[in-house]
Amino acid sequence: MAPYFGPQEPASEVSLERYFLVTTFVSGIGYGAQGVLYFICTHYLWTQRKARPTNLFMLAYITLLFLLSGAVQVTQAHLTQLAFIENRNFPGGPWVYYNASLGETSSMLNQSASVALLFLSEVFMVWRCWVVWYSASRRAAYAATFFPILLLIVSLICAIIYTFTFAHPDSIVAGTHTAAWALAYYTLMLGTNVITTVIILIRLIAHRQNMRRTLTHTGKYTSLITMLIESSAFYSIFAATCVVMSGLNSPVGVPLMGATISAQQISGYLIIARLAHGRGWQTSTVSAPSGVAARRKAFKSDGDSSVDSIDRV
Repeated sequence: MAPYFGPQEPASEVSLERYFLVTTFVSGIGYGAQGVLYFICTHYLWTQRKARPTNLFMLAYITLLFLLSGAVQVTQAHLTQLAFIENRNFPGGPWVYYNASLGETSSMLNQSASVALLFLSEVFMVWRCWVVWYSASRRAAYAATFFPILLLIVSLICAIIYTFTFAHPDSIVAGTHTAAWALAYYTLMLGTNVITTVIILIRLIAHRQNMRRTLTHTGKYTSLITMLIESSAFYSIFAATCVVMSGLNSPVGVPLMGATISAQQISGYLIIARLAHGRGWQTSTVSAPSGVAARRKAFKSDGDSSVDSIDRV
């Protein structure tokens, strides 16, 4: 029988170590996809900066996100090297070392960049929710974004406490609650996005139904792919799965978190790419009924007998 050269840790610890290593590869692939989309968005935003002055703000925003995401990847790679190579004989294995090194510089930078990245991305999604609903009315926009903004404020408080406990693991506030604050923060962030996605989808579906009742052509904002992109549903699927896996204490939740962060950034880049092309939803986007009503009014003022034909469109 061949001698055993495997780890001496329990099977559960070994499973976590496997998924921890997989997280680094999954995050790297996601960062590569982000890089491609970043340069595409940068090209269109820069070339059309004179026509749309807000493009410079969007360019600065996605550059900040790309740098933060890069910081996450670099520190994650360094932590993997420390856990699996530099400290391979650490008592308990790489996963135990990772948890024991939470106060180290690389780990603090990794978590801080991740927290900032998630929060800035969620702010962007809440802003998109405002834009989508503002085209209906200002009051509707306030109502649609009230609960997501409330969740953002609560998650920001959790982020501050979590970052403090992470940086000061020996403090009275930290104790054994660092993991609990981390779970609370990430759950709130992911939950905020899922809720925001649903709210945006409600508006887009209502707009689609209005367009179908009044026009034969439903427009550029109502296709299924467009609604999935505008609502960031791609990320919400990952977020919901990640929350469930984390709640079940499944090790699958570890690489899923890395994939979820990448999915969040990719979803944001897709929305910004639509905005750069002039196809994204704006506050000035008018629903079909109001457009038809305006045309009917114009025809009536001219005494045109074709008003009835418009009503039948």
